[in-house]
Amino acid sequence: MNSTVDLLREIYDGYLQALKECETKYKPTDGVLGFGHSIKDDPCHGQFDAGIGKVIDEAVSADPSSEEAEAAIRFLFSHDPARYPVSAGLMLCAAERYSLKLIPFLSKEAAQALFREYDRKYKRWERLPVQREVWKALKSGS
Repeated sequence: MNSTVDLLREIYDGYLQALKECETKYKPTDGVLGFGHSIKDDPCHGQFDAGIGKVIDEAVSADPSSEEAEAAIRFLFSHDPARYPVSAGLMLCAAERYSLKLIPFLSKEAAQALFREYDRKYKRWERLPVQREVWKALKSGS
């Protein structure tokens, strides 16, 4: 059986591949002024989110160990949204919210380590609402 991280990797790889295909399918002016569809309207974004949610829900129902939860959370945090197109970056950032379901499974030490790393990665004034939620959950778990 595939590990949670392997399943997440498959979903991320599929999503990033779908985005590459979108870039060829849509023109930069598509969706301007509300006319037509643009890359942000493509169903690949919803499919990515649903796929991540399904994998995380299955992991949570399997009662993961602290190590398994930490590995999945680290994978969710490993993608720097700034390295991707805006539409992908925001979705990758939003996917971090699924870590909220795994944080309760972390040991105190793992939560502390992840909190320190997350705190350094996202400065207070740069955090989006979902990142503030994750930061708070990691802080309270540590």
